[in-house]
Amino acid sequence: MRNEVFPADRDFPQLRVATDLGRMLEVFRAHLKPIAANGTRIEDCLAVRLRSRQSSARCVLQYTLQLVEPRTNRRWEHWVTGFLYAAEHEAERLWRELMAGAPRREIPDRWLTFEPVDYIPALQMLVQVFPYDRKLPQLCGTMNGGIHDLEPWLRARLGPGRWRIEEQAVEPTRYRTELGAALKCHLKARDIAGGRSEALRCYLKVYRDDRGEQTFQLLQSLSARTGARPYAVVRPVVYSSTLRTLVLEEAPGSSLQQILLSGGDPIAAVRAVARAMAAFNQDEIKIARHSPRASQLAEVEQASSLIQWGCPELRGAVAAITGALVASLNEVPPTPIHGDLKTEHVLLHGDRVTFIDLDAVALGDPVRDPAHLYAHIAGRLGLDTLPPEQARAAAAALAGEYFRHVPTAWRERFPLHAAAALLEVARGIFKRQERDWRSKVAAAVLEAQRALT
Repeated sequence: MRNEVFPADRDFPQLRVATDLGRMLEVFRAHLKPIAANGTRIEDCLAVRLRSRQSSARCVLQYTLQLVEPRTNRRWEHWVTGFLYAAEHEAERLWRELMAGAPRREIPDRWLTFEPVDYIPALQMLVQVFPYDRKLPQLCGTMNGGIHDLEPWLRARLGPGRWRIEEQAVEPTRYRTELGAALKCHLKARDIAGGRSEALRCYLKVYRDDRGEQTFQLLQSLSARTGARPYAVVRPVVYSSTLRTLVLEEAPGSSLQQILLSGGDPIAAVRAVARAMAAFNQDEIKIARHSPRASQLAEVEQASSLIQWGCPELRGAVAAITGALVASLNEVPPTPIHGDLKTEHVLLHGDRVTFIDLDAVALGDPVRDPAHLYAHIAGRLGLDTLPPEQARAAAAALAGEYFRHVPTAWRERFPLHAAAALLEVARGIFKRQERDWRSKVAAAVLEAQRALT
């Protein structure tokens, strides 16, 4: 399917099959057990995302399947996750344990397509079918309409009236097995006094731990501030501690990723984003979480290790970049950083720039933010159709505008942080097993070398 050979791993020899989408399509067709009598068919296996450490006890592979219901010709994408364990019989043991817990019980009927838990003996693979997730048991409750505290928000958005939710439909938009999920929620509300109806959308973020509550409190404090700023943040609605789910308003505008892929001139957009980043990095925000140099270097070394294993031909270059970062990155006075700036985490609506996905906000080296976004643009992560020369021009415009609005001394650290971020981009390309991943990883490593020079 990809003309790429996955690197050998003596602890997980079945990875060669598990990362081959053509072979896994046949495996899933043979093993997943349909529940509904509607003849649902697996038409294609579209993608795989890998979480692996060469010395770890397991690998996690998240697949996207294209399903079709022949009777209605309904088509949709569905996530399936495979778990491989180094310990013999561990996958089978867990499968039997999960089956004893009646995994079907909490799953909404419209998402009950296959048996939620399965075992593939030939690969010694435990399989979970979305939305079942043994580390996110509240996910099914959230998808089944478990959020009930939205009436105050409806009144604030829609004005006076006795508003009640008549319909609530949930559409998954993003899912990372065992870590979290994002769902788009379509609401139809009716004023039972006046009789009029309105349609609204919001987003639900499901967390594995209590980080959603911390994000809710941060967003509340940022949204309550007065005064004009070059940036805004997505507005929170409510947080459910029972479901560990944060409800967010829909932010206006188009993502920077959409703008870069639209074929127009993105320079004005990236400059507006740069000014918003500069303002955020220099703002006075109460933040308890810290992201010191040590944690950044740990991420760099993990990325370096994975790239060197996956692409042995790049070992020398990657080791040299890593060595330069370890030797030269220093601790600096921390300021607020977003911590996870990607092209899809910034929305533009006219002159308004809105940051979303603020779960990683911390105090750290501010130059990490522009470097991270620069790396995602220059490395073309999620931007395959953007020509390389346009990507470099947009990334350069972003950096140039950013450093016009921050202290001059910050610019000196940018090459190091850009190289570090590009290694993380290369790791992301490998983990997502993108088409032609080997050449894309090499291109990202080359960009990291250019950044250092």
